[in-house]
Amino acid sequence: MKHLFILPLLLLLSSCYKQYSQPKTLSLSGEYIIDKITYSKIENSNPNEQVYYGGDIFINPNESFPMDSLAIGFTRWHFDYSVVSFNPNVTPTGKVIWGKQYFYDVINHYTNYDLGYIDITMDNGSRRVLKIIDDGVENLVLRTTNNWGAYGGSGPAESVTIYLTRIGP
Repeated sequence: MKHLFILPLLLLLSSCYKQYSQPKTLSLSGEYIIDKITYSKIENSNPNEQVYYGGDIFINPNESFPMDSLAIGFTRWHFDYSVVSFNPNVTPTGKVIWGKQYFYDVINHYTNYDLGYIDITMDNGSRRVLKIIDDGVENLVLRTTNNWGAYGGSGPAESVTIYLTRIGP
């Protein structure tokens, strides 16, 4: 009889115990192709949203090369452990040589609910900070942090969400 009372009490107390979980390990490393871009610009508190799909070209005059013109379905990016590469050129032997490469850091990745940010240092010392929205096995979703492009903190209030699909190692 004593065991019948202790067992439910033990189950009740142990079910309230919250376990700690490690932050998700990011799997950024690999080659990606941009599948879709969602662009939102806020002017006078009226959002203006556009969606770009395969075959479209996203042009942002506020940005500098290589992020100023993105061909959806064709533009490829490659993330290594600390380098992001743009503008691939394929040699006759099939080797890929990346035209632009920049160092990046992953910052503020502390929980499973906030995957952190990718902080890219560009040629002229400027930075691009992209929020990691989703990091799946075959996909990556990045969003700009409010002000996107060469203006830094003084540009127009706009948000660009980039949907990427992994195509290689």
